[in-house]
Amino acid sequence: MLSGRSLWLRGATIAVLFLAVSSPGLAQKDPGVRKGPPGAGTPLKGLTAIELQMFNEGQQRAIQLEGVCDDCSDLTLGSSTDPANANLVTKTNSSGLGVRFNGDQCTVCHNQPALGGSGGFVVPNPQDPPNQRRPPENPMFDLIPHRRGAKNAVPSFIEQYGPIREVRFAKKPNGTPDGGVHQLFTVVGRSDVFPAGQPNTCTVDALPPTDFEQQFKSGNARFRIPLQLYGLGILDGIQDREILDRHKSTEELREELRIAGMPNRSGNDGTITRFGWKAQNKSIMIFSGEAYNVEMGVTNDLFPQATDESPACTADKSEPNDIFRADPSDDRNQGFNNPLHELPDWQMFAIFMRFLDAPQPVPLSASAQLGQQLFGTDARNSGVGCVACHTATMVTLPKSETAALQNLTVHPYSDLLIHHMGKGLADDITQGLATGDMFRTTPLWGVGQRTFFLHDGRTNDLLKAIEAHHSLGGDCDDSSHAPCYGPSEANGVVNRFNALSKEEKQAILDFLRSL
Repeated sequence: MLSGRSLWLRGATIAVLFLAVSSPGLAQKDPGVRKGPPGAGTPLKGLTAIELQMFNEGQQRAIQLEGVCDDCSDLTLGSSTDPANANLVTKTNSSGLGVRFNGDQCTVCHNQPALGGSGGFVVPNPQDPPNQRRPPENPMFDLIPHRRGAKNAVPSFIEQYGPIREVRFAKKPNGTPDGGVHQLFTVVGRSDVFPAGQPNTCTVDALPPTDFEQQFKSGNARFRIPLQLYGLGILDGIQDREILDRHKSTEELREELRIAGMPNRSGNDGTITRFGWKAQNKSIMIFSGEAYNVEMGVTNDLFPQATDESPACTADKSEPNDIFRADPSDDRNQGFNNPLHELPDWQMFAIFMRFLDAPQPVPLSASAQLGQQLFGTDARNSGVGCVACHTATMVTLPKSETAALQNLTVHPYSDLLIHHMGKGLADDITQGLATGDMFRTTPLWGVGQRTFFLHDGRTNDLLKAIEAHHSLGGDCDDSSHAPCYGPSEANGVVNRFNALSKEEKQAILDFLRSL
């Protein structure tokens, strides 16, 4: 009697033969970013009227362009912006930008294919008339480093049409582990460091730039690209037991493929952490508060100390910058008497993420339907085994204060666990229980419209991203002090993928670009 897997393989073979006949000369190739509507960036279905108001307010906070000093905003703090023009904002309508930063607006790094996405290109000269605007590019190449007259040098790993990148250093100058984010840009030269009429004491001598080029050439720089924000409230609402039960259900398959996987856990309450490239953050709120401080230098209730406290550049700036609103009126958009304005920007941004729906797939073509089966749908229909880590289906908690988030059957294509990926993908950085070669299984929903892949954005080709999951163990020189890593847990799956026909590989790529 044929097993379920054998029956599936026979059916898949028939489908492949049909596909091969109907598509002569087909060679596997990433179809590229899917055309058409984004299918993302919208609020959850079923939000209450109040929840929808909070989503819209949170979106406005994400669009706001940060100014440096407390009284240097061009507009009333919190002024509304049309979401369609989010990446053409030129006037600051919030304050708190740190003296060192990576970005000056949440959505400038989260807009592909719509607000809340992963990376994306934007117009580098939004202040110019529409007929004089240049083609969209990486905002880190010109827009962010030179806004407001800033004098930042741009390192070579920030390319005009390359990925947005955050930089971490593997080691400190004394050779001990580092792993922290080092902000790329400073406010030196900006026109909004101090109010008009006050001397500008924020100079290169007071705030020396970091030599990122030297760190890059010496092999000490490690990169992370922005993750999409879609569906984070859904992931936040998946119970630990659901994650562990789904993991348990693939035990036989994982044993066959030598895939382990484990949770990263909170050092405080021991529950599963699930956000960030290494699942290092426990919740959306922590993720948001940390992003405000680390990426924009905006101190807040969760992270009240600035990452750089150079007095010559912070003398006119209150700390923390973004806390619960307590003004008696809305003159600074911080009126305690306005319920939508009571919460700080970082928390409203978290609410925006919580209520942001997951990206929606498009109808599957015949090739993509075959690719779905080859990718795997569950432990009983495992295909080549991708589904052993990229769990196709999960269910949110049965009861939630946000009814729109309860009892949802969703398809994130992630087990939310961390895995050893070998030397090829290792970044030598430990976060929680995730060691130097471990990463969280990245959710694949929305991958059809992403432009760069893997934690460092090293490729825009899905096929190359799959190949990069393969890494042999034992390729370490015992005489060196470099970390030694075992084989990637994905090796067995990549080997199975490589054994497929060109048509079958293409089917998997077509399926992924449909998500």
